[in-house]
Amino acid sequence: MPRALSLSFAIPVLLAACSAPSPPDPERPPVPKAPMSPVTASANAYKDAARDAAAATQAQAAEGARAADAATP
Repeated sequence: MPRALSLSFAIPVLLAACSAPSPPDPERPPVPKAPMSPVTASANAYKDAARDAAAATQAQAAEGARAADAATP
């Protein structure tokens, strides 16, 4: 009996959670996305590593400039 009672409450809740998807916006059609090729993925990884290295270098240069300014009387 408790199982049937719990199912009678669970089924309407699950059905209420399911709704039809919203229609696409006619003014902004969806843009198709192609899968990323291995060449593109490795190029993006290289670019990310280069950006990180450049940011680290700039941070070190700024720290060095601050230290030089602090050491100057």
